[in-house]
Amino acid sequence: MFKINGNNQPDNEILKKYRIDSAFGCYTRNALEMEIWPVVKEQIRYIIFADVDEMRVANQKFGYAQTDRKIRKAITAREGDIVVARWYSGDELVFFLLDGPRVGDPTQYAQRVQGRLHQAGLSATFGVVELERGKKARLAEAVGRASGLVQKTKAGGVRDCILTEPMTLSTA
Repeated sequence: MFKINGNNQPDNEILKKYRIDSAFGCYTRNALEMEIWPVVKEQIRYIIFADVDEMRVANQKFGYAQTDRKIRKAITAREGDIVVARWYSGDELVFFLLDGPRVGDPTQYAQRVQGRLHQAGLSATFGVVELERGKKARLAEAVGRASGLVQKTKAGGVRDCILTEPMTLSTA
């Protein structure tokens, strides 16, 4: 149950726990869907979906807390205007690279995250999708396309790679 402060508003510390993923230090999916997407959807230039490879094996090797710390360190080295959130399961992440002068190359960004994961003894498979400028995308469609690249590749037995595909979205 939420604590209510003197202004009849939920306590900020409790809300923070629901907005920030405690293991990885990034946003939760709920925060992404309800708070972030509505504000930044027209500013997103690229979506990167990452699925950490063999998470169960990593947890057995390093322990849950240590694996979480390794992932947290790899994804929190921030560059430019980037929003990071945990997606459905513990091994899936979504990165939004916002349009602007600091957007940079999304594949190179994914390579840098991948490099930090490698240094930590982990790997991930990345799907990079470009959003058409000036178009509004639906969250499920945009993330689903990037996720689909990753899932299709992993189903074929390929891991630890970066896949890219341009994307044209209908207006939402």
